[in-house]
Amino acid sequence: MTQRLVICGGGSLAVEVAALLRDLGERGRVNGDGYVITDVVAPGPVRTADLTALCGSSFTTHADIASIPDRNQKEFIVCTGDPAIRHKIYRELVSMDLTLARIVHPMAYVAPSAVIGAGAIIYPGVFVGPLVQLGANVVLHAQVAVHHDARLDASVVLSPGALLCGHTVCGTAAFLGTGASILPKMRLGAYSKLSAGSVLKRPAGDGCLLHGNPATVRRTWSVTLEEDT
Repeated sequence: MTQRLVICGGGSLAVEVAALLRDLGERGRVNGDGYVITDVVAPGPVRTADLTALCGSSFTTHADIASIPDRNQKEFIVCTGDPAIRHKIYRELVSMDLTLARIVHPMAYVAPSAVIGAGAIIYPGVFVGPLVQLGANVVLHAQVAVHHDARLDASVVLSPGALLCGHTVCGTAAFLGTGASILPKMRLGAYSKLSAGSVLKRPAGDGCLLHGNPATVRRTWSVTLEEDT
C-alpha cells in the first residue's frame, strides 16, 4: 500500500528528497507501493512549486508538527541540512512517538551487515561498508564512502564526496563538508564541523570547527549533549 509521508523542511534538501522518492517510486523500490507526500512542515518559506512538480500531487503546509492531522498514521522524514536543526526536529518527532521513514536509494551499496537507523537518507552512489553503524536521522549525500566498522551517531550529515575510513566515529549532529575525509580510527566530536576538503588526522572533541590538511581547530563552542532515544 502507499504510505503517507510528511516532509519536515521546505528548502533544497526537501526538493532533493522529493526527487529521490519519485525516482524510487518509478523504480518500484519504495516500501510497498511507495510514498505520497501529504504534508510539509516548515516555519519559513517553502519551495511549493518545485515540490508540487516533483511530488505529482498537492500537499498541505504546516508551521509545526503538532498541527498535522492523523500524524500517528503517517511517516516523517527530516529534510534540513543543518545537523543541529535536524537533531532538534528528530528529538521532537521521537518525543511525540512518531514514525520516521528510511530512504535508501537502490543505486547505493549498503553491506548486509551494516545497520541503518530510522530516518536515514542515503543518496545514489553511496558506499556503506561492512559492520558500519548509521544512527537515526543521518544523511549521506552522493558519492559518500563510509568504510568498515565506522559509526555515525544520530543526525550526522556527510556532504557529497565525504570519506570515512575504517573504525572512524562521528558524534551526534557532526558535519563533514564536500570532499572532507576522516582517517582510520579518528573521531569527530558531537556538533563538530570538518570543512570542505579537510582531512582529520587527529581526534577532535565536541563543538569544534576544523579546517585544513591536517585539520586544525579554528573555532570552538559550548555543546550540551542530551541522551538520544
